[in-house]
Amino acid sequence: MRSFLCPFSTSALNSFTRPFACCFYTEINMPSTEQELKTTGGVAYEVILSEPKTATIKRPVSPSEKKLDTSLDEITCKLTAAEERRKSLEAQLLNRLAEERAVAQEKLFKVMQENNNFQEETKSKLDEKMHIFEANRTAHFQALQQRLKEREIRGQQVRRHKRSLSMENAENGN
Repeated sequence: MRSFLCPFSTSALNSFTRPFACCFYTEINMPSTEQELKTTGGVAYEVILSEPKTATIKRPVSPSEKKLDTSLDEITCKLTAAEERRKSLEAQLLNRLAEERAVAQEKLFKVMQENNNFQEETKSKLDEKMHIFEANRTAHFQALQQRLKEREIRGQQVRRHKRSLSMENAENGN
């Protein structure tokens, strides 16, 4: 025979006509030999109502109800111990915060150092690219000037040749 406790009073359970299970406070017995009622889940329970067999549990006496004889020396000892605990906790907290601050400063210093290194590398690469660009630009400009001079020289040669031909034609035609 199994039994459960039900939160309802005995009079409240009397109003139920169907089988009742899953309770917590008032005891419910489930016999296996008496008539069983079918439920949709395939399991049937018969509720037998009875008064609780156990007495109410007494609460343990709290320490505040006990009378303690404490002297002034004990009180001052307890107060100084509490003050020392408070100070030690405060010191631990300050030490932990100082360590966290030191770690944060180290990380910040590392980030700043990496940033400076990156800036220096980028600046050197940019300077190198600008130097190469300037060198290429001046080389290209000098090449253009050289071609222009060559064309100018070729143009002068063609003009001289043309004048010499026109002078020869003028001499031959006269």
